[in-house]
Amino acid sequence: MDKITPITLAATGCTLLVTSVCVYKLFFSPSSSPSPSSTPSEPEKEDTRPLLNIYFGSQTGTAEGLCRVIEREGKERGFNAQVIDLEDWDEDSHQEFIDKSKKAVCNVFLMATYGEGEPTDNAAQFIKLLKNEGSDFEFPHAVFGLGNTQYEFYNAMGKLVDKKMGGEKVVEYGEGDDDKNLEEDFEAWKDGKFWEGIGGMAGEQQQSDAKPENANKVIWGDSPSSATPNPSTKFYFDAKPAKITVNRELLIDTSNGANSTKHIEVTLPAGAKYNTADNAGILPHNPAAIVKSLINHLGLDGTATFTTTTAIFPTPTTVFTALTKYTDLLSPPRRSDLKLLAKYAPPGLSKDLLLRLSSKEGKSEYESKVLLPHLGLHSLLVSKCPDVKLTFEDLLNVSPRLQPRYYTISSSSTVHPRSFHMTVAVTKGTNSSTSEKYTGLCSGHLSVVKECDAFIRESSFKLPSDTKPIIMIGPGTGYAPMRALLQERVKRGAEGPNVLFFGCRKSNEDWLYKDEMKELIDSKGLELYTAFSREGPTKVYVQNVMEKEASRVKQLVKDGAWVYVCGATRMGADVVKTLKGIVGEKKVKEMQEKGELIQELWA
Repeated sequence: MDKITPITLAATGCTLLVTSVCVYKLFFSPSSSPSPSSTPSEPEKEDTRPLLNIYFGSQTGTAEGLCRVIEREGKERGFNAQVIDLEDWDEDSHQEFIDKSKKAVCNVFLMATYGEGEPTDNAAQFIKLLKNEGSDFEFPHAVFGLGNTQYEFYNAMGKLVDKKMGGEKVVEYGEGDDDKNLEEDFEAWKDGKFWEGIGGMAGEQQQSDAKPENANKVIWGDSPSSATPNPSTKFYFDAKPAKITVNRELLIDTSNGANSTKHIEVTLPAGAKYNTADNAGILPHNPAAIVKSLINHLGLDGTATFTTTTAIFPTPTTVFTALTKYTDLLSPPRRSDLKLLAKYAPPGLSKDLLLRLSSKEGKSEYESKVLLPHLGLHSLLVSKCPDVKLTFEDLLNVSPRLQPRYYTISSSSTVHPRSFHMTVAVTKGTNSSTSEKYTGLCSGHLSVVKECDAFIRESSFKLPSDTKPIIMIGPGTGYAPMRALLQERVKRGAEGPNVLFFGCRKSNEDWLYKDEMKELIDSKGLELYTAFSREGPTKVYVQNVMEKEASRVKQLVKDGAWVYVCGATRMGADVVKTLKGIVGEKKVKEMQEKGELIQELWA
């Protein structure tokens, strides 16, 4: 399931984000330039292969990456396979897409679910149209949902599209569970149902081991690109440099090996603004040593400037910048990515290894040699398969894009209109497979730099009227949005009680913002209940304290309280279960429908 993730190790499951385009025959290339007297190229012939439209609703790129797999395999099987971002399907283009879909032998929809059963940002308009004008959606289709069973509304969007879509269901609905093995679920549906269901519709098949044509062309030089930014990577264009003015440790005691947690204050980028408890998107950077190592291995010029025929990130830029900010070099590639890389390997050990790791029979070897040691594209190319030689253009087309990390802003925009605060747990650990120490890509980056690339994104946190009470459940860094809400409520002089259930391991170790909370208690701005899981003979969590304070919670809800939950999905599920036990399942469902129970959770 695509989900915003406040704290993430180097992004897993990131995907290829390039779009199919026609080759620009008149653009400059490294070895040629256009001539005014050149004979105009002949019009392209109409593609007579059966049309296969592949639509995606994706929040972090996973669904789009799987669409690319279907696209590649579809072309090999003789289809005119086209990946389409649902961002483009809106009211203005609705009839155009309906007509296009009716011309296809099949329209595949890969739908991720975001938040609490909501559409991903790029699919919001499409879902609205599907709900309101469902009778228009009469065409051959197949649907695969991407979700995570840790979330209450598992695969809500996939199920909705499957239910509302009319016309022939070419292939039965399938879904994947990211809590287990989403890629394996997808491959089982793709190979066992999808291709079998539409195999008889295919055209002339292509050679499967041939290198694919690069959809995104590199044009060397510093000429500006005229291409429209790709909606899937719009965040690259939205992000702007922002100065970090405060970076201080929040943990009271780290002597017992607890990982660092930072309070970071960032000056708003030029022209940016935010609402209280919005999300800050941060673009992580690959370590310079990793980038230089890959540049040397592939024989590239890191200072060379280029632009691209599709605007997947801002250009013109340099090779070094593109590999630092926009290319995921550290996440383990999917098995389908390894199968693609094998096409670039000469016959021999590397090709055999890549094909074996990408096969069904090589699943356990893939897990032991790629997933567990967290083997990224850099290590794969430089150390494991050094004879896979890619051009820079090849590299841009086969590599996944580096995804932003999202942190719920822990400050009020009313109190801090020119800056935003983040509460960042710095991910550190030791790889159980290699015994090597690691640091989270983005959290590690933020912990040491003086400037970051940032943009603002709306969150689900909204406040009720000042007279209503609020109940906040936020253990650990889940307190971040609660801190913002408290600042806002105090500034506005809200009359309703502000009730917080906060949890951590030990009161003298990882109680974040302890002094601030005590000041709020003293000024009557906060009613606090704490749960310290490692201080007593038994582990005590926030949901246990809620049960203990059931009468208080029940009265607050009766008085119209809004409830906010932020933290891990398992905690969130336990909190909702506890709340149902206190006020009843019917009341909780009513609060969810009215938007009075707001959750921001991560797996």
